[in-house]
Amino acid sequence: MCNEYRLRVSRGDYDSVFAELGIPFAWADAEPNRPVERSFRPSNRATMIRAVDPTDPSAGLEGMERRWWMVPFFHKGPVSAWKAMCTNARLETVDTTAAFREPYKRRRALIPLTGFIEYDEPPEWKKGDAKRRWEISWTPRDEADRVRYFAGLWDVAHPSDHEGPLESFTFVTGAPGTAFSTPMVDTGKPLHHRQARVLTLAQGLEWLRLDGSGKALLEDPETEGGFVLSERPREAEAVAEPSLPKP
Repeated sequence: MCNEYRLRVSRGDYDSVFAELGIPFAWADAEPNRPVERSFRPSNRATMIRAVDPTDPSAGLEGMERRWWMVPFFHKGPVSAWKAMCTNARLETVDTTAAFREPYKRRRALIPLTGFIEYDEPPEWKKGDAKRRWEISWTPRDEADRVRYFAGLWDVAHPSDHEGPLESFTFVTGAPGTAFSTPMVDTGKPLHHRQARVLTLAQGLEWLRLDGSGKALLEDPETEGGFVLSERPREAEAVAEPSLPKP
């Protein structure tokens, strides 16, 4: 699972990237008032990018802030009544699970990030102790590659306690790659048994194609160039991260 990730870019950074590719790109909402650098956790609103026309991503993309923790279209009760942890979607069943199969077929998205967080138990850890916090990133090939993308899905629900439709997203996780499955030197245990799929922009555009590779694109757990693990205690974070309101 991945329940925290980071983004260290402003909206203007996306505009130039897509302009260079010749892909029309626009923001569907106003830029939120928050630090350029921050962490996101389940139920926060975060940046999501999707095709204006899902059948032809190259015709144009749009970016927006949406809720992380997908509420599926068939949920009609209060948002708080949806207890299933749809923050991540399992690669193995993304095309068959009731909550994800329609978004997989029709509503894919890219979730931009500059790193994500996982935790492990340090040597001599015992229940009640703080876990060790790792930031997982990569070595960018160029300026645009500072940002990569989770393979996302989105849906729209009409919860009874929400004014208007609620659009929300999740992203795909699968079996771990080398950085996650290799035992840590000091504990002899792997970092995690699941790993989010992180795509380059070219791979992300392929993911958005409903007639493209689909889940086969995500079978390889490695990201281009490999992952870099850096221990990042929360108290060492340089930027204050105010809580975001829940929708």
